[in-house]
This record gives sequence, structure tokens and C-alpha cells, in this order.
Amino acid sequence: MGPQRHHGGPVRDQADQADQAELQHRQLGEVLNAIRGADSRRLLREVAELSMKDTALVLDAALAARYGKRTGTAFAGIVAGPNKVMRRVARRDLITWDAVARGYRMDPSDAEIVLQRWPAA
Repeated sequence: MGPQRHHGGPVRDQADQADQAELQHRQLGEVLNAIRGADSRRLLREVAELSMKDTALVLDAALAARYGKRTGTAFAGIVAGPNKVMRRVARRDLITWDAVARGYRMDPSDAEIVLQRWPAA
């Protein structure tokens, strides 16, 4: 019998988590660099800020007015661009729809990276 090999364990798990976090950071950086639309950038930052507080950006008339849109359907396009890039790069959405809150959310780890990369003006 040969030497026993240990698979996993706490040290390996920590290394895997660190690698995964670095990959996520790199992928999201690539996505953020590709986003050019002012409305998309603004919406992403707003969703990120609220997601850090476990809150959704509610799609309502006030939001539409703040963005100079007549209806909420315009936001489908604003969200589609970043999500399309994120799907290509990381095979997942960056912004998700929360049907209960009737608004947009983002994973808190993604939100943290967005806020680091795009600080408040």
C-alpha cells in the first residue's frame, strides 16, 4: 500500500475558497470594465449599495422618474447589458429579480466588489 493522500481538509478548503474568491473578483472586474452605459453603471452601484443592506432596489414610479424613464420596462434593457456580459464571463447573472420585493438584488460578495471598484462620486 502506498502513502495515504489527504483530500480536502480545512487547509485545502480555505485555499479553494481563496481561489474561488480571486476568480470571482477577476471575473467581476472584467465585467465591470465592459459596462459603458451610464444608466447601467448607476443602477449597478445603486443595487450594490442596497444589497449590502439586504435590501432590493424596488422597481416603482419613483425609480423610473429618477432615471428619466416613463415606465419600468426600460429597466429590463438597463439590466440586460450587465447580465449578458456576466453570463458570458462567469456563467451567471449579476443582477437578479426579487419577485417578492418587486425589485433588483445582487449577491453581497458581488456588491462589495462593485462598491470597491466604483466608489461613490
